[in-house]
Amino acid sequence: MSEWLPADHDYTAEFENGIHYASVELAELAAIAIAQENGFFIVRGAWKPNTSGLTALCMYCDRSSRIVKSYKPDPTKETRGNTSSKGTGCQFQICIKEVWQKDRPNTWVLVGVTSRATGANRGFHNHEKVLYPEHHRHNKQFSEAEKERLRLMRKAGVRPNQQKTTLNTEGGVSHDIKQMYNRNYKNRLDEMGEMDAIQFALHGAEQRGYHICLQKDSNNVLTNLFFAHPTSIQMLHAWPYVIIIDSTYKTNRYGWPWVEIIGVTPVKKNFNIACALIKQETKETYEWVLRCIKGLLGDTV
Repeated sequence: MSEWLPADHDYTAEFENGIHYASVELAELAAIAIAQENGFFIVRGAWKPNTSGLTALCMYCDRSSRIVKSYKPDPTKETRGNTSSKGTGCQFQICIKEVWQKDRPNTWVLVGVTSRATGANRGFHNHEKVLYPEHHRHNKQFSEAEKERLRLMRKAGVRPNQQKTTLNTEGGVSHDIKQMYNRNYKNRLDEMGEMDAIQFALHGAEQRGYHICLQKDSNNVLTNLFFAHPTSIQMLHAWPYVIIIDSTYKTNRYGWPWVEIIGVTPVKKNFNIACALIKQETKETYEWVLRCIKGLLGDTV
C-alpha cells in the first residue's frame, strides 16, 4: 500500500520558490518537477486573464475531479473502492502567473491559489502518493523521436508488441501495448488525411499490388468489394481446380456478408484466393463474385 500525502501539510510553499521564469513552458516544467518530488502529479488546466491584460495558467492535481462527491477517500482502507475513476476530488491547485516587467519581457512565477467561494487554501491533498512514478502516464508520453520511430516501424510492418519491445529496450522506458495501438491509430489518421476509411483502404491495397474490383450504386456508394493478393493469384493459377466459396453473416460492424474464396492444393492444403464484402446475398451478387474470380484466372480457364 502506498504512503498517503499528509492531510495537514500545505504544499504551496514548495512551489513558491521566488524564481521568475522566462516563459510559461519553463515554469510549467518546473512545477511538474516539484510535484513529482513531493509524490504527486499536476496537469495543465485553464488560462485565466485578469483586468490588467496579464494571464495566469492554472494547474491542478491529476487526482482532481469535477464531481467532488464522486469518491471520498479513506486512509484506513487499503483500496480505493469500486470505482473506475482515479479522481478523488483533490482540491490542490497552483497558478503560473504572468508578471509585468518594465522595459523587459514579462516573466512567470508560481503562486498558490485560494478558493474565492470559501477562502480555503488549495494547497492540500486528500490521497496517497504515486507508488511508481516511472509508470505514471505523465512519464510514459512519447517523445517526438519515439513518435517518428513508431511511424517508421508501422510503415515497415512491425507489429505493436515488437514496437513496444524495441522502444522499451532502446530507451529504457516502460511503454505498454495499449500506447502502441493508440499511437498507431493516430499515425493512421494522419496518413489518411482527408480520405475516408474505404478510400484509405483501397489506396493502401493498390499500393501493395492487390487486384481490386468494386461496384457502386446510383449514388456512388460502395455496394460490393472484391480483392485478392498478388501471391494468392499466383497460387490460383498453379492450382485452379478446386475453389470453395463460403460467407459469414453479420460478423463485421456494417453487418454485411463477408465472402471467403479458398483454393486447395494437390496435397490437400487450403490457401486464400480472395475476399469479398457484399451488401446483399443475391444471385446477381454471387454471379458478380464468380466473374471476378474468372477475371483472376484470365486465359487459364
